[in-house]
Amino acid sequence: MTIPTLVSKYQKHSYVTGLKKAYSSLSNAMSLAMHDDEVLEYDNGGGIVWHKSTDNIINKYMNVVKTCDYPNLGDCVEVDDNGSSIQGYTATINVTADGMTWSTTYGLNVDINGKKGPNEWGRDIFGFEIAEYNQNGVAQGTVIPYGSKLYAKYYNHDTNYWNDDPSSPRCTTEIVNQHGKSIGQNNATYCTGRVLEEGAMNY
Repeated sequence: MTIPTLVSKYQKHSYVTGLKKAYSSLSNAMSLAMHDDEVLEYDNGGGIVWHKSTDNIINKYMNVVKTCDYPNLGDCVEVDDNGSSIQGYTATINVTADGMTWSTTYGLNVDINGKKGPNEWGRDIFGFEIAEYNQNGVAQGTVIPYGSKLYAKYYNHDTNYWNDDPSSPRCTTEIVNQHGKSIGQNNATYCTGRVLEEGAMNY
């Protein structure tokens, strides 16, 4: 293999490892929060009503060492000329001891290596949701990766799966290259499900 190929392979491996670690950490934090039953209450429809912000809930169970709010987001993540996070984060950004950043903007989004590049959806930025209801066999409080089979199951809709149409998958090299820097949700967010399902970054 050439040096660039080896470097690319190593980088992809590190991204996959970081995503798995982030998923495990977030899932463990929510599991503890649900178990303690001190941070949630339920509305009449059975959905979660947070006593505090989701950030504060999860912070209790994760090693958060720093938080950033607008207009000082640049202290934690890459920002544009207006001081807005390129990831689309508008809520408080939390930084863990191992350098991971996360925010509850557009769900629960994680940059596995923080301010360090490439800062792209489908590379080092990945998206999750928290199940607000016991729904379609998915337990309330479950951390659900965007684009995963679990994501499609929770919403009972095949198009929520990254590979619902194999002839036109939602997570490819072209999609990541085109939308990786896009603010908010886009097809590149579905790469979370693909990477966790395949255990690799095959794009």
